[in-house]
Amino acid sequence: MDSQFWRRVTPMGISYRVSLAAGAITAASLLSACVTTSPPEMAWVRTDGRKIADDPGLLRQGKSDIATCTADLDNGMPTASAKGCMAVRGYTLVRKDQAEELRAAYAAAARKNAAQDEPH
Repeated sequence: MDSQFWRRVTPMGISYRVSLAAGAITAASLLSACVTTSPPEMAWVRTDGRKIADDPGLLRQGKSDIATCTADLDNGMPTASAKGCMAVRGYTLVRKDQAEELRAAYAAAARKNAAQDEPH
């Protein structure tokens, strides 16, 4: 190919490449919009470390608190006011995959505080 060939093709070649690149970028943008990451599942954990599932009374109280605060996680992420309402009642919102670990940490802290409060 000689230099005359490139001179004749270059204007259209650049235009074609720009159009192709723009099309590829647009397609990639549209495809990435289709791929959404879902937010992690969340759970309410008692800040006193007690396990709700082990106590029917706590389970009833938890359901009541969730209803009172309009903090049902099945309806999506709770509002800031719902989180505040639950916090006043002794709950915190955590990722579900970390709930048991954090509950255990709250329980250990509660035991430690109880031991420090006992008279020696």
